[in-house]
Amino acid sequence: MKERVVVFGDAIIAIILTIIVLELPIQTATNGAVDMYSLLRAVGIYFISFCFVANLWFQTGYAFNKIEQVKNKDLVVYLLLLFFLSLVPSATRLLIEDTTKQTLLIYGVLTLIVTLVMRRLIVALTSQSLKDEEQRKRRVNELNKQDMVSIGFRVIVLIFGLFYVRPALIIYLILPIMAFLQNIIDREEDNLLATLDDQQQADYFQDRNQVWGNSVRRYSTLLRDSMKANGDHDPERWKQVMADWEGHINNEINERKERLSSLDGNDKRRVENEIDRLEKQKQRMAMQKAMTERRLNQQKDMPNQRLEQQKERK
Repeated sequence: MKERVVVFGDAIIAIILTIIVLELPIQTATNGAVDMYSLLRAVGIYFISFCFVANLWFQTGYAFNKIEQVKNKDLVVYLLLLFFLSLVPSATRLLIEDTTKQTLLIYGVLTLIVTLVMRRLIVALTSQSLKDEEQRKRRVNELNKQDMVSIGFRVIVLIFGLFYVRPALIIYLILPIMAFLQNIIDREEDNLLATLDDQQQADYFQDRNQVWGNSVRRYSTLLRDSMKANGDHDPERWKQVMADWEGHINNEINERKERLSSLDGNDKRRVENEIDRLEKQKQRMAMQKAMTERRLNQQKDMPNQRLEQQKERK
């Protein structure tokens, strides 16, 4: 059933993109020449809608890949999403033919509704895909925070567009591109989390910004890693991340040990408990590094093993 739902959605999205481009109005001057300014403006607005629809296709497709079957309520939400999405060609044509505050408002409200429904669907599918209760709760809370920021920003852009039409159009172009990059980063981070156990995942989310240094470095590193060939199957790229993580833990332990001599009573016991927690976290990290190293060596040995098996068959 899931495959039929995904194929049906892909077909609808392909038709929507086709309708948008077929309805591009090409204006001509009195001498029959094409009005290049109007054509370029129309193509630019089409590009905004293309990025928006393509980003939706990418995010929903990735979310559906995580589950085995589609629940009835998720199917209803997906069909509702496709209904609102099918209105995008008409809103795009209105915006191309007459780019005013009113047509921009119609386009903005429609894309806001589509984004809201899409994000609710993705949260539901992600929640269904995670079996561990703590991991599910943590991931859903994180997605809800992202959605609040995304929806809130779109509302601000909607109001902004009532006063500044052209700058708002540029923002509407940037939004799906940024959402697409965010989805790539989330996927790349999921690959790292898949190599960790439940406790290590909890440690990672607790110290995530300290592990990477800051959010900007985390985003840039994950995005750069996602562009590398065979990145999804190469544990080598995470060795540096784990080394940085271990270095952060060591710094935390040393910092607390330096403070320990100046403390007494409850404060001293609290810091000792923190040191004990960090030491255990460090041990788990060492085990994880060893597992990663073994997996890396196994992957390097696999081609040689296949070659030896082929020789034996001959």
